[in-house]
Amino acid sequence: ESNAATVKKAAVKEEKIVIPSVTLASIFSTQETDSSKLDQTKIIKLIATGDVIPARGANWPAVQKNNFNFNWEKTADYLKQGDITLINLEAPLMKGCPLISSGFSFCGNARQVEGMVFAGVDVANLMNNHIGNFGSTGIVETKKLLDDNQIVWSGFSNLAIKEIKGKKFGFLGYNGIGVKINREAMAAEIKDSKTKVDILIISVHWGKEYEALPMKDGNIAPDDPVEIGHLMIDSGADLIIGNHPHWVQGVELYKNMLITYAHGNFIFDQTWSEETQEGVVGEYAFYDGQLIAVKYKPIVVDKTYQPVFVEGDRAAKILKQMSDASTQLVK
Repeated sequence: ESNAATVKKAAVKEEKIVIPSVTLASIFSTQETDSSKLDQTKIIKLIATGDVIPARGANWPAVQKNNFNFNWEKTADYLKQGDITLINLEAPLMKGCPLISSGFSFCGNARQVEGMVFAGVDVANLMNNHIGNFGSTGIVETKKLLDDNQIVWSGFSNLAIKEIKGKKFGFLGYNGIGVKINREAMAAEIKDSKTKVDILIISVHWGKEYEALPMKDGNIAPDDPVEIGHLMIDSGADLIIGNHPHWVQGVELYKNMLITYAHGNFIFDQTWSEETQEGVVGEYAFYDGQLIAVKYKPIVVDKTYQPVFVEGDRAAKILKQMSDASTQLVK
């Protein structure tokens, strides 16, 4: 009996579940992370896109077709699979938004929110350099539209909270384009917010445009994204979702926490180069408050202004660019 009990204990010990850990190798592996032995009811999946700017050229088709699901139709089925789906909304959504095809003042038709609902968007970060293009009126109207459609928003010192499967996910947003981030205030806000949630996710707008590696850019992007990212983690952030450069950039594991520097474009009209047509949608799996798996699904958004998932050579090229940049960040 004693021997049988010992054997049973040994078997239980042997079956002790190992929670997967995220590495650069696991992120860019063609093999899926094996989470089959984990309690599937505890896995929480966050899906995050690149820049969503349903403005300028990307606003026209939805308005002309009177179909505001249009920009989302090819990706919505996947986006809806997230327990939480997060976007960076980089244009105010307004009733009086003029149809424009040039310039750098962005707005989207107020009905663009219908597409966000259709695609299952839960959280929209508003802290970026174009949300204020139509003044406080545009910002106020956008916040109300999101509130009315049960989409929580981060930015402007608002801690957005979504509770999923008994875990509180908090979202904050920061912008470092055209302004210098106030490090002390940011660190204090992150530290305080972390006491209110189980997992704290930061959306941040930063870095020089059209580069594969994160870097500052004079007065346009005065902060070094790597330095800011590290400070965010040091202050209590669990995951950082970067955007703005309009190219896909690398990722970095810092103190076992993940910093993604840029997801590239998602809905936007920058169709003048391969790199600005490319992006990734990130899928981040959490288990008991810990990030256990990360994968990126490449997209291309061409002159249809409908992002589509790509496979084969184009997908491999996008992921290789991301992986190579990630390796360079380690050096």
